[in-house]
Amino acid sequence: MSATEPEEVGIERPARLLGGVGAREEEPIGRHLPLRTGGAFELWVEVADEAELLAVVKAARAEKLALRPVPPFCDAMPPEGGLTGVGLRLGAGFEFIRDAKEGLWVGAATPLALLGLRTGFAAYARAPGTLADAWEDGWIAPGVLRVRRFRSRSIEEVEGAPGSPGMAPDAKALVVAALLAPGAKVRPPPAGRAFRDHKRRNLPALPELMRNLGLGGLRLGGAVLAEEDPTVLVNRGDASARQLRLLLQAARERVHTATGLEFEDRIAPPGRGGKL
Repeated sequence: MSATEPEEVGIERPARLLGGVGAREEEPIGRHLPLRTGGAFELWVEVADEAELLAVVKAARAEKLALRPVPPFCDAMPPEGGLTGVGLRLGAGFEFIRDAKEGLWVGAATPLALLGLRTGFAAYARAPGTLADAWEDGWIAPGVLRVRRFRSRSIEEVEGAPGSPGMAPDAKALVVAALLAPGAKVRPPPAGRAFRDHKRRNLPALPELMRNLGLGGLRLGGAVLAEEDPTVLVNRGDASARQLRLLLQAARERVHTATGLEFEDRIAPPGRGGKL
């Protein structure tokens, strides 16, 4: 800065550009996950629209950086250390609800609970997170008629029968929007649910089973299993990523000792392993 240039105060500038989009270095992971802990992303970038998404993907691939999509409000297990590569957030341009003849077009960054007041979409009233992580989680599949997604090098649209193999999540694709049908029989999980329910007919549902085993309210530091539904993991404010993991491991071991059940995790590390 020359002696004649005024000093700009309070302006946060991106540390670098990625595909022409501002990217922040060493972004705390806890800012972007409900469990509010973890290390840092090597880079963090928010894209405003599909054109910026394509530019960032191209630049990241050229630099051989892993891309880790992180939807807003997603249930994800924070890593104990940081994550290399690029934490990728779809921004405001991907947050929309538009009427269509067959139902509603919903952007990937749209909180699904907003659909709850629309006719035919009451089942979404308490849905956690956004369209993007509901698609990855799979529970929204019965209601999806068409998907708009990034795959390989471009944006494509795919349609088919709800829940059909052609409409399944693809590890090498990123959903940017979907057409949802009204009246679909979807069953959103509670926000923060760490485990998927079992399929053993001789045992009660997993929340009841865990309550019966005294796991409701179990805590380790700031990490807590909810009283009403012990499958739900909560950070009371000061839990470390290690404490969250140790608490879940303790719950697994107690249930396995009592019943022989092996849990299937629902929450995974953020960013899908950087496979985009």
